[in-house]
Amino acid sequence: MTSVAAAIVTAKAPGDDLDAGFVAGWLGKRLACDTVRVTELVKFPRGVSRETWFLSCEWTRGKYTGTDRFILRRDLPGGSICLGELRAEYEIYRRLGQSHVPVAETLWYEDDPRELGDHREFFVRRHVEGDWNIPNLFDPDPRYNPLRIDIGREHVRKLALVHGCDWRALRFDEILEVPPSPADSARCRIEAVTREIDRLAVEPLPLVTEAVEWFLAHQPSGGERICLIKGTNGFGEEVFRNGEIVALSDWELCCLGDPAMDFALVQSFLDDVIEDGKQLWGLQPALDYYQTLTGQVIAPQAVDYYRHLYGLYRVQYSQTAAHQLENGDKLCRLAWLSAEVLQLGQRALASAIGCTNTEIPRMGQR
Repeated sequence: MTSVAAAIVTAKAPGDDLDAGFVAGWLGKRLACDTVRVTELVKFPRGVSRETWFLSCEWTRGKYTGTDRFILRRDLPGGSICLGELRAEYEIYRRLGQSHVPVAETLWYEDDPRELGDHREFFVRRHVEGDWNIPNLFDPDPRYNPLRIDIGREHVRKLALVHGCDWRALRFDEILEVPPSPADSARCRIEAVTREIDRLAVEPLPLVTEAVEWFLAHQPSGGERICLIKGTNGFGEEVFRNGEIVALSDWELCCLGDPAMDFALVQSFLDDVIEDGKQLWGLQPALDYYQTLTGQVIAPQAVDYYRHLYGLYRVQYSQTAAHQLENGDKLCRLAWLSAEVLQLGQRALASAIGCTNTEIPRMGQR
């Protein structure tokens, strides 16, 4: 049997330090193959929290040949801008693989310096056939209204699965903070985000102080029980095939808390669908449908609360990005995060405390 190092044939990924040669060598050891040829190594253009790479390869093992597709996930050069660590995100996927929640199979986490060389830690999950994009979803033609409704209802069904999973049996309490009670869900989120803002803030942020006082004084009830919360969700975050979500992805904001938070963070799947003056879809129809699935009542006021609260997350992203810029990281996305995303977050906070009556930024502007 020839050595992996001698037999690897690689594709080239110019202009980035995640090169196909390194990936092929690493995969050759993991797959116990004679040869590995990387045929695709493409960075996903969406998202700002971490890097996501699409990876395809051809391999030989003795007389056998095969192909595989994987997803590789790693932090930005200066680290993630989100609260959760990369290892925790890997563990979230791994635990959900034992549930009815559809996620990609997570395979390996690499943190061994002997294997990494000068590369960053990463984890690899199996590729799930499908697409994050949904043709015609945003076409205003009324003939696509049934599509918007069907996609929205499918997403609500999957959120109900997430909220209904037994997070204690899956040992999520080992990696996520558990609120003392449902009524403490919002407070736990506020404290976690503001701790990070205080640690990394590069400028005074009096609006954050004012907004935190308002959020603490106006906390929603937290619902009937503590649920597993996906966090970032909706358009661009899930994998669809034939109108069905076959994999929920991007769990970096996953937490334990109030299911209203997930409805606040939905991107594009709760947009109003109105025909002949009748609302066929939108937030309230989605909450009504969720109640038929779960028996749980979520007040639209609680959803609105968490929409405003997401302003704190935006401020945290901006300060983390600004801190990385100060430390010498020159990624252009960090400049955008530290400037425009800070402004978006402050708009949401100002709206919450009544300083402005402008519409809060939509999810997806991040």
